[in-house]
Amino acid sequence: MILRRIIIFCFCLAQLSLLSGSEFDINEFISDTLLVPLPSDSFQINGKSTLKIIDDRAIPGRILGIQHKKKWKYIPIDQYIVLQNDLATTMAEYFVQDSVNYSGTLYIKNLVHWYDGKPFFDKGRKLNAYTVLEDSSGTVVSDWIWEFTLKPKKKQKSDVVISALMDQWLTEQVQSIQKENFHRCIYPYLYRRQLMNWWDLVLLQDGYIVNAHLTLDFPADQQQSWMRGSPGVFYRNARHHESIAIGGKDQQWYSRMNKNLVRRLNLAYRFGFNNFDNEKYSHLDPWNILLINISMNASVEYRPVYLKGLFVGIGLHGSINILPEVIKRVEPGLLITTGFILP
Repeated sequence: MILRRIIIFCFCLAQLSLLSGSEFDINEFISDTLLVPLPSDSFQINGKSTLKIIDDRAIPGRILGIQHKKKWKYIPIDQYIVLQNDLATTMAEYFVQDSVNYSGTLYIKNLVHWYDGKPFFDKGRKLNAYTVLEDSSGTVVSDWIWEFTLKPKKKQKSDVVISALMDQWLTEQVQSIQKENFHRCIYPYLYRRQLMNWWDLVLLQDGYIVNAHLTLDFPADQQQSWMRGSPGVFYRNARHHESIAIGGKDQQWYSRMNKNLVRRLNLAYRFGFNNFDNEKYSHLDPWNILLINISMNASVEYRPVYLKGLFVGIGLHGSINILPEVIKRVEPGLLITTGFILP
């Protein structure tokens, strides 16, 4: 390990020595730039749009975000994700290209590029954004909470994936104003990741299950359906044994039924350990100490749009117990959910 560090250090010194004869900028050593090409870069702009666009992000301009990479395979650096033109100018070109005329102002409040590896079926690059539209009198007429996910293909470069996400977002933003697909109920909080904690209590024939979750994701209140990944802390208490598991593959599918109710389907695979009552089980095969469990929940939750505070839900639970072998293979149960959201 020490030898490896010495080799890396010597390699860095060699690289710096090569630069000593020329002008050296330390910023170029600790950071890098990823230029994202967009279809608008080749647009032939022959007109103007009456819609004014203001980039109201904390860092406006060409920068879309910052990600991390390794230079020379070992040295971690920051990589700035940038456009060829300012974001406001780029978005304006999309509106002009589609001949959209709306007398008002569109504010780009937030834009985040990141990678979400928590969902088992929906992992990939994500774009989350928040925009607000005002009419010519300065009255807010709509806002949009955007979320797009794209799973990169094998060996697909980051700039290609980010470009596809940006093009999808900008295209749908243009279409939403062109078709006046407005949201009259405005998101009342600061747009950022929201903290959501919930507890699933499952009542079984011979005991109970408690499964605790804690997530930090962007709000999805304006979406009709969405997916999330949330490995939890699983505890099962039965008459003659108990089990515990932390993590695992746990995915939730959500769909909004109306302004107050949300439907949730939850599929989880978990690996953990068991503890048995010695008076009941005098001898067990060694592999029974392991917990291998697949479960599914289907529930309805009372979670109004733009909720801040407590929510509850009720539904059905089903488990398939692969290990341990000495308990029922299939177990049904009644699911009761309680949780809270802090925007």
